[in-house]
Amino acid sequence: MNNYAKWFSRVTWVGIIVNMLFVIPSCFFPELMLTFLKMHIPEPIIWVRAAGMLLFIISAFYIPGALDPYRYQATAWISIFPSRAFGSTFFICAVLFFGQDKGFLSIAFVDLFFGLAELVLLTLAMRSKMQSLQFQ
Repeated sequence: MNNYAKWFSRVTWVGIIVNMLFVIPSCFFPELMLTFLKMHIPEPIIWVRAAGMLLFIISAFYIPGALDPYRYQATAWISIFPSRAFGSTFFICAVLFFGQDKGFLSIAFVDLFFGLAELVLLTLAMRSKMQSLQFQ
């Protein structure tokens, strides 16, 4: 694996860990997390827990691409498009255009940061891999 692929893997793993910082409070301490983010506490609270579990499931799908982005190219790309790209777009639009709580921007910015970093690194990794194959 070239350095770009290694860094893609590292950044993806850090992104999974950061996602868990949302998952654990969402599932086990939803009121505390929403209060910390200055967000409205919905009734019933089960929807916050369900969103946390869905984020856990989505994050689990990032693992194959993080382990080997060349072998699991589709999974690596899907971790960026649609996952990170649509996640950040959805939450930014929800806040800016539909008046949702500003706390959702924390989710949007996490997805935007990791999505852009992973996009750059995966693109460079695949480009480097293609160039190395051309010289063989």
